[in-house]
Amino acid sequence: MKVTAGLAGGIHIVYPKSARPTTDKVKQAIFSAACSRIGSFHGKKVLDMFAGSGALGIEALSRGASYVTFLDKEKDAIKAIHKNIQNCKFENNFEILQTSFEKYESQKAFDIIFLDPPYNSNLLQKALKAILNKKLAHSETLIICENDKQIAPPPEFESVFNKKYGSMYVTMLKLIKGV
Repeated sequence: MKVTAGLAGGIHIVYPKSARPTTDKVKQAIFSAACSRIGSFHGKKVLDMFAGSGALGIEALSRGASYVTFLDKEKDAIKAIHKNIQNCKFENNFEILQTSFEKYESQKAFDIIFLDPPYNSNLLQKALKAILNKKLAHSETLIICENDKQIAPPPEFESVFNKKYGSMYVTMLKLIKGV
């Protein structure tokens, strides 16, 4: 697996043993679908929750995101993210935090949030509630979810994209206006 486009395009990604990598083909499809909804990643603030290798956040940086926050509670994931950031030669437009989404606090809302929790868990729904309760999203935030089954978004969110790729589903959500 590698960064598929942008400044770091072609650079290979190191994955921790605990990660379930998103294939390059699916990653390209996700970013294409996202760009059709937001225009581009240029200048966007991104949260990569359950970051694993950091591949999705790194792809966003490579495509022009202004800042990415990487969250993962696993030590091997944090090591992989540091290695991948170093390999891509990104210097100061990111932060890497070894913490869970439950403990994470931010003073800012993000433009794009990636949610790729472990499959066969109920963490996706819990993370969506945390995003809402902690005000991590604004009315234009695009939340990109990967899961092993189709999700029914909580009532505060609307689905703007849903597609199955092999055995995984990608769902893109936005907050319903007025929430």
